[in-house]
Amino acid sequence: MGTRKMLIAGSVALVLVGTATATAQAEDPWTLGPDGYKQLLLHQPERAAEATGLLVDKQADTRCHMFHLRPGEGQTNVGSGVFVDPAQGVVMIGGTAKSHTPEGVSIGSSLAEVRAAYPALTTVPPMSWVYHARVAGRPDARYRFAFDENDQIADFALESTKKNACT
Repeated sequence: MGTRKMLIAGSVALVLVGTATATAQAEDPWTLGPDGYKQLLLHQPERAAEATGLLVDKQADTRCHMFHLRPGEGQTNVGSGVFVDPAQGVVMIGGTAKSHTPEGVSIGSSLAEVRAAYPALTTVPPMSWVYHARVAGRPDARYRFAFDENDQIADFALESTKKNACT
């Protein structure tokens, strides 16, 4: 695996941050955001997140616990998943090949399409291929997009904006 691909795989997990409130998700079952994904919500306590039935393969060998979404939710990028801080709850939810933001952005979307959906898109230094965008109506959340060499989304996530111990 090339250096850039390895960095893309881990870039979404590099900055985990957190606060959010539990509210209803959009009617489209594949929408990631603005509050979470299906019954899985940002800042949701770990026990409640596990009770959704969406999480599998818990990795709890570090302070921040990582899960994968169950296989039926779609393929994820290597290194992507759901990250939970035991004190703050869910701090990041990785996107899948089936999921998309409320604005229709998903894996494979071009940089131009993402810029059109999120005009205030900004880079995440020092990685020039990783960007984040505000989540409409949620000042405590943002999207993170990692692009491949063809300027298409290779990975994306919904994360909270307050840094925590998972970083």
